Amino acid sequence: MRRYELIFIVQQELNEEEVKAITERYLQIITAQKGTIIKTEDWGKRRLAYDINKQSKGTYILVDFYGPGSMIREIERNLKIDDNILKFITVKTKDSFNSESLEEERKKEQLLQESQLTSEESAPSPNQEATGEVNDSEKEGE
Repeated sequence: MRRYELIFIVQQELNEEEVKAITERYLQIITAQKGTIIKTEDWGKRRLAYDINKQSKGTYILVDFYGPGSMIREIERNLKIDDNILKFITVKTKDSFNSESLEEERKKEQLLQESQLTSEESAPSPNQEATGEVNDSEKEGE
C-alpha cells in the first residue's frame, strides 16, 4: 500500500452542500477500491493562479489516503469526466505505508497541537508585553 495526496479544485458557483457531495463521492470511490482515508480538508474558495475555463476562483479540497496503486486510475478517470472539477493532482507521498506508521504520525500531530496550545496559553499577550516595556522604561527614568 502507498500513501497519496489528492488535491482537486471545484467550481466556485457550487454551494457547500454540493461541494460536500462531490467530496463524499470521491471518498466512496477510494474506500470502494480498498483505500483508507487519513484526512480530508476543505481549504475553501481561493483565487486561481490563472483562469481555468473562464473561472478565476475555485474551492480547494485535499484528501490524504493510502491504498493500492491501481485505484488511482479509477479516481482520476472519474475526476476527468466530472464537469465540476476544474483541476486535480494526485501525488504519491510514501512508497510503502502501514497503519502502524499512521498511528505514530497521529500521536506526533497530537503532541504538536498540545505543545502549541500550552505555548499560546503561557505566552503573554501583546498588550501585556507593551505595558511591561513602558513600566520598565519608567523605572529606569526614576
